[in-house]
Amino acid sequence: MLKLCICDDDPGDLERLETFTGEFFRSRPDVPATVETFRSPYDLLERLEERGGFDLYLLDILMPHMSGLELARKIRERGETAQILFLTSSREFALDAFSVNAAGYLLKPVERDAFCKAILAAVQALTPADDLHLLLKTREGIRKIRLRELVLVESFDHSRVCTLSNGMVLETPATLTSLLERLEGDARFFSPHRAYIVNLEFVNGLAGSELLLFNGRRLPVSRKLASQLKKAYMRYAF
Repeated sequence: MLKLCICDDDPGDLERLETFTGEFFRSRPDVPATVETFRSPYDLLERLEERGGFDLYLLDILMPHMSGLELARKIRERGETAQILFLTSSREFALDAFSVNAAGYLLKPVERDAFCKAILAAVQALTPADDLHLLLKTREGIRKIRLRELVLVESFDHSRVCTLSNGMVLETPATLTSLLERLEGDARFFSPHRAYIVNLEFVNGLAGSELLLFNGRRLPVSRKLASQLKKAYMRYAF
């Protein structure tokens, strides 16, 4: 269970971030999480002393009496290795963020897409690659699939067919777009064509307008995506 904390003295910003957080984790049932919010750094520090730390902190930099940077330093002094994301209205604090080993920062007003990408990156950094998984709705019910076992997703009419490394095939009504969004940020996955998502771990090579898989399958590559695919494959393979 991921424990996330948001600390921002502005009630409007805090509500906005809480809404984004709820939307993100509802869209990712494979990442169970709890969220706590604070308007004061002192309330957060008191909570840490009483009940321990969090896995992920979202800290406003400009707060009265104690800045987010000072708060982050106190968190690090506790020996915590949590992911920290700063919230700021100015880029001038970007360099300071690195002094406390922060994962990054988000500019206010925070946009939903930027927020989701930052949270996803932080979640993945907290999760060993071998443990990342996907909850998939199938005819037999909800299945938990480890991403390292997912070879290929193919789109056929009203269903998507997922092929696993052990040869098992599962069908899901989830759209290819929704699956691609859930895999976003994982360098292993690429969509070379509007009908496919492939795990580059199982790619044997590229041949013209085709992608060669270790199991002998050959997948078509969209001409528009050929250059992007080559770059993605080279980055991942080497």
